[in-house]
Amino acid sequence: MDAEWAALQEDGPAARACRRWADGSVELAGCARPSDVLDRVARAPDVVLGWLLAYAAGGDDLAARVVLQALLPKVVRMAAVDPRAEVDDYVAAMWCSVAAYPLVRRPTSVAANLALDALKAVHRLRHPAPDVVTSPEVVLQAADHAHGAVVGRADDVAGPSVAEVLDRARRHRLVDPATGDLLRSVYADGLSRASAARRHGLSPGAVRQRCSRAVKVLAAHAELLDAPGGGFS
Repeated sequence: MDAEWAALQEDGPAARACRRWADGSVELAGCARPSDVLDRVARAPDVVLGWLLAYAAGGDDLAARVVLQALLPKVVRMAAVDPRAEVDDYVAAMWCSVAAYPLVRRPTSVAANLALDALKAVHRLRHPAPDVVTSPEVVLQAADHAHGAVVGRADDVAGPSVAEVLDRARRHRLVDPATGDLLRSVYADGLSRASAARRHGLSPGAVRQRCSRAVKVLAAHAELLDAPGGGFS
């Protein structure tokens, strides 16, 4: 993929396509090759990705390829925290997510939505039914904590790790200490329901119920838990 991307920078038809995209978009003004377009994604992710996805929906494979290139750092990090799937699995899932993305229905948080769609697709194909249901958003937070960015440069948007989310939840009193320790065992340490049950002196069914209830509470306060630093009581 690196060789293909490098070759596209000197490709005549690719250059003409970039100029065509730039003619209709202020955010892409002056872009003359795919790497120029990629550089603009970090400035206005939803606008630029949405513009490219609209072209991709009309059969423009180069537009889809630029979107894929923008999401590659995310793809690599998701694969890095997944012991059951490879980078190729995530690349294929992301390509399909780009092709099928419902832009009219989901015009905002495009990068995050594409990543979540790809993650869910890989889990459906590669993962057995889990004995503890893990929120896909928690996996994405773990991937975001790895070095790199959602799109573009390494200093762009990065989310908190699972451990940081749980620490914030404890400090906001959204979970009690025992539940926080249980969630850490399952979502940070990666224990199965049975292993977590043995560690915490619970039944596997109790682990599932407590995790499910707690994740619903955390999901209801996602914006609070994602905010860095202040406001803790």
